[in-house]
Amino acid sequence: MSKLRDLRRFLSNHNIKLFPSERHIYNELKARQTMSPEVVEIGVLQLQQTSQSPVSGVAFARVKNLREYLTDVINKQCQLGNIMTHPSFEDEIWLKIGGDKGGSSTKLVAQFANQKNGNSPDATNILAMFNATDTYNNLNEVFSIYYDQLAELMNMKTIVVNGVEKPLRIFLYGDYEFLCKYVGHMGPASSHPCLWCNITLQELRKPTSGEPHCPRVKENQWNQNANWAKPRSAEQYVQDYADLSSDSGTRPITGHMYHSISKRPLFPLCAGVDHIVPPSLHILLGLVVRYFNLLELECRKLDQGGLEERDLEQCAEWWAASEQAKKLENECSEAKSALAADEKLLQCFVRAKRGRNIKGLTSDPCSMPLCALASSVPAEVDRNNVQWIRCTRCGKGDEMGWYHAYCVGIKEAEIDLPCYNEWTCQVCTDEISGPDDVIPCQEERVTSNKALVKEKEAAYAKAKDKLDKVYDKIAKARGQYEKMLNERLENDLHVKRQAYHSQCFVGNHCKAIVDNPEVLLQDLPDGEMKNKFQGLFGRLRKIFKLFKADFLSEEEVRELCVRCWELGYFVPKNFPLQTVPPKLHMLICHVPEIAMKWKTIGLLSEHGLESIHAVINSMERVYCTVRDKTEHMRLVFGSHQQRTVTAKTGLEVPPVKIRVCRGDIVPNCKGRYVTNTDKKTRTCKQCKHVLVLESK
Repeated sequence: MSKLRDLRRFLSNHNIKLFPSERHIYNELKARQTMSPEVVEIGVLQLQQTSQSPVSGVAFARVKNLREYLTDVINKQCQLGNIMTHPSFEDEIWLKIGGDKGGSSTKLVAQFANQKNGNSPDATNILAMFNATDTYNNLNEVFSIYYDQLAELMNMKTIVVNGVEKPLRIFLYGDYEFLCKYVGHMGPASSHPCLWCNITLQELRKPTSGEPHCPRVKENQWNQNANWAKPRSAEQYVQDYADLSSDSGTRPITGHMYHSISKRPLFPLCAGVDHIVPPSLHILLGLVVRYFNLLELECRKLDQGGLEERDLEQCAEWWAASEQAKKLENECSEAKSALAADEKLLQCFVRAKRGRNIKGLTSDPCSMPLCALASSVPAEVDRNNVQWIRCTRCGKGDEMGWYHAYCVGIKEAEIDLPCYNEWTCQVCTDEISGPDDVIPCQEERVTSNKALVKEKEAAYAKAKDKLDKVYDKIAKARGQYEKMLNERLENDLHVKRQAYHSQCFVGNHCKAIVDNPEVLLQDLPDGEMKNKFQGLFGRLRKIFKLFKADFLSEEEVRELCVRCWELGYFVPKNFPLQTVPPKLHMLICHVPEIAMKWKTIGLLSEHGLESIHAVINSMERVYCTVRDKTEHMRLVFGSHQQRTVTAKTGLEVPPVKIRVCRGDIVPNCKGRYVTNTDKKTRTCKQCKHVLVLESK
């Protein structure tokens, strides 16, 4: 208010009475505020401030009644004339529910896509906020009151606007980590990393080898490959969670079980999977960072191309580190394969104990107290040629002591090794005494293998780091192409990576890179490498230009789909040794689906959600001296509520127009115009060009 007071005093000295008194302003804000205890709950909950810290008291604020609050917001927007009309809305109200952690606080927000400038921070309404990390337990503790309220909204599918019930459509949006927590998913590193289809992580992590990654072979022909992922559905999410609940506590949860659903969804999915919006902003950031890092690596290879073979042979340290890294990489891969096999065997034992048969060998079980193949036969086991092994102690009779090699954890390729000629079963060695001991014994084996995998991964990472340091030491005098690339990035595109966390880019930096690939790559030698990166960034530019905050025409939707599918052919062909990251998979396969369904991507994007963090951080700095947690939260939450209220008053300040010379006489002249005494013309100070003012 101090700045407002100074402005009022200045205007009053010039006989301009523009603002009301401070008392009237305070009364108006008080009448508009929604911070009453009946509307907003403020208190302290026992939460984890960081993922590694113990539980402690954390301040929170949240709106109590979601339906009443959102109805009040949309009605105020209608009264101010801030609601857009478009045929694609079909007279519906589109509500976006999302969340994210920024700064020290985690927020749950709501935005109306129908609102003008709907992706701005002033159009972002905070529903709940707490000053702690965004772990699943914290989110569930604070946001749990909204599960039933959102389910009711989704089932009713209406909201009252100016006394008239209008159809309501609810979308879930945010970054990918938050979207996974919404539905109880294990995340992008799980066995089924995609929220829209059942593609496996193993499929994504295989080098493409030039094979297209695209849901359509041609424009109007779907991919008929049997291995192509099937789409998910809301019913599948419900069924996976039901199966998870029925099996809760009976076995350890792994990624390939229940399609990577490991927890109760934070919010219901009554509306369907097509109402989960791909994070277009984070897709842009992730892909640009990934392929720029790959470009840097290619430049480094060009710089180091002058290293001759004899130079490396003379470096015994490098060869020793290289051999050690290769050895540990193979050991790490073998340990991971063994762990995966043991986890799958554990699943078979659990199914067998529950009596759940999925085309198992019920007529030919082995002598194991709990036969794994009696319930189901995994794909890696040949049903018609099951391998057997006999115990030398208990295998005395004709039908005794015979075990399936799979049930005792022996690979079929290893069964003929000499070490298994004199083999003793786990029953004879007293490791297993009955059916109840089989699963705990296998769980111990899985736990032991997990520890071994971690140990091997740590050793391999250490050896690889040593190898990189040795190689960098050899080639430290090289690096002209890499140096020129970063100079172009900083000097011509004005992008400084070192100022941001983990050498990442912000949105404007990514736009500068994809819009100007010719400038970025002009110092590189002409050839295949330069052409493929120029083609990649050029294709990304054409795609991201269609992510505008507006509806797309039929031609633009068609163009977006074709561009995304074309990328599924271009990337594997030009980068055959690279894998397909989940964000690229989303862009190729699921962004076109959402665009065809809703005729937009940008209106449903997470830009407003990300921009709200800077607003809240500035407010927290204003009240940083307030020590009481709840009072600090009340001030910050209330300040944002007042900001959104005042931003929705409909008062728009006209932009200040700076009269700059258009260069009609002298090209590229940037001189300032000065108004002449006749008040009808202006003259440029530099080139003396005369501009005739339009009459009002």
